[in-house]
Amino acid sequence: MDDFGMGLSSLAELNYMRLEAMDLFERCLTEGKPDSLIAFIERQIAQDPPRVELLREVADDLHQRLIGLHDYYLDTWERTLTTLDSDFDLKFDLKFASAPFKRFEVDTVIRQLQKTNPHFNTQDETTLRKTLGQSIDTAAQLRADIGMTERLYVYICDWVDGLNATIARRYWAEGRSDEFAGGVH
Repeated sequence: MDDFGMGLSSLAELNYMRLEAMDLFERCLTEGKPDSLIAFIERQIAQDPPRVELLREVADDLHQRLIGLHDYYLDTWERTLTTLDSDFDLKFDLKFASAPFKRFEVDTVIRQLQKTNPHFNTQDETTLRKTLGQSIDTAAQLRADIGMTERLYVYICDWVDGLNATIARRYWAEGRSDEFAGGVH
């Protein structure tokens, strides 16, 4: 097989392995534990030589997923505030918008609405509780997914950095031994 064919074969294998890693990542999110992706990573590290390029690509994929999860989290927050404004005419204080949902209390929102809107009734309260409950549950799941993704991303990046340092030291040491073997001082 020529170099071009070998390159395509390697590229196809790399892409296949990336897809496998991301499928395992999705399983991790579903199961709520990182075990299957960590086992995959450990298998790649144990290869001789370790699949550093694959790990780097998986880390890049996780970084993109992390950005998407953060965006979805903030979008959920924004949609919640829009619903409060459009459906209940409640302008919510954004002073803690840097940490959406962290101090978000359904009962506090209900009390505020009861004070400011004389037409707010029990049916509105039921609807609002359900809507806010779903938003808070979604946000909690997204925070858990973000946390796991960040930990996996850092885990892979640490391995990539360590493997790169080991490879660099090995090549430096081999170069130095060649230098001494050749009689260069």
